[in-house]
Amino acid sequence: MPPFHYMIALAGGDSVRCAPYALFGSQQLSDNAIEALKDRKACLLANHGMIAVGETLEKALDITQEVETLCEQYLLALQAGEPHILSAQEMLDVQEKFKTYGSWAKAPIVDGIGKSNEK
Repeated sequence: MPPFHYMIALAGGDSVRCAPYALFGSQQLSDNAIEALKDRKACLLANHGMIAVGETLEKALDITQEVETLCEQYLLALQAGEPHILSAQEMLDVQEKFKTYGSWAKAPIVDGIGKSNEK
């Protein structure tokens, strides 16, 4: 999902990646998910759903709810035409601002294997 809305930064980057389809329960699906989660807190899994991670179950649920809302908004925006996509610099500005903005300021990005990159 491209950066049609600045809140996409809550997923840890300038987009929400979608992992390629693989059969449920397969190593390939796991590998695809890990790659899509690299430096992110959430990803979509083609033809499956989504994954979100956080320091706590509550934080992962918050991210899940935000990404679900963004997916719905993106689908609605596409029905109205081509939504404006924020630039890479605009998304970097958002990510920088989120470092000190509200409850999201302390939500770490994971390295794709569930380990926080916070020092």
